[in-house]
Amino acid sequence: MQRRILGRIVGTALLLCALPAVVAADEGQALPRLTVRGEAVIEVPADQLRMDIGVVTDGQTAQAALDSNTAAMERVVEALAAAGLSEAEYRTGQFQIQPQWAPRPRDAPPDWRPRIAGYTVTNRLSIKTTKIDLAGRLIGATSSAGANTIDAIAFDLADPRRHRAAAIAAAAANAIADATALAQASAVRLVRIISLSLDEASAIPRPMRAMALREGMAMDMAAAEPPISPGDVTVRAGVSVVYEIGLPE
Repeated sequence: MQRRILGRIVGTALLLCALPAVVAADEGQALPRLTVRGEAVIEVPADQLRMDIGVVTDGQTAQAALDSNTAAMERVVEALAAAGLSEAEYRTGQFQIQPQWAPRPRDAPPDWRPRIAGYTVTNRLSIKTTKIDLAGRLIGATSSAGANTIDAIAFDLADPRRHRAAAIAAAAANAIADATALAQASAVRLVRIISLSLDEASAIPRPMRAMALREGMAMDMAAAEPPISPGDVTVRAGVSVVYEIGLPE
């Protein structure tokens, strides 16, 4: 898989204490140190799709709303299978039944009490698949089948740790290169590494705006699958290295 290192922020180097005429070896005296920070940003092609597809229905009774929702969700599941997904690539992410309360009248009598005017049933499926080329087809097919919410669309990495390791290696190389260049320019010697720390290393998924499908919109989307471009996932890493420094030999 091709990776592109877009660039790096030049490591910041700090000379924490001045070199004495002779580098002291006493344990009680602070060692002269050089601290550098290296950063790396890598763009990696996305290889995983995550999205939530849901059905929201209303009814005067909980059973009526549930029956309508169940029928629509069965069609959505059939559409997922027809589009090429297996059962292992999706699961129920949310299911709830909520009452709809009638609004309080403007001139409500003293004995007015809230009442339930209907029910809303929400059922969402969370999809996670490496078949990222199916994104547009899944949106079109499921919206045609009855899905009316599409949330949390994001392109990610199936194995982010492997790419984090590459970013960490690049950041460490940047820090070491900056330390070497600064030491040469300052006529000092890098003696040994005193400490090495990982400041951050993360893969940032590429999110897309959520969709709420209005009435009639599903038919339009089914007629022409929306073009979806996965793009790249940004992987960042930063490391800090502290060197003991001494006079040239």
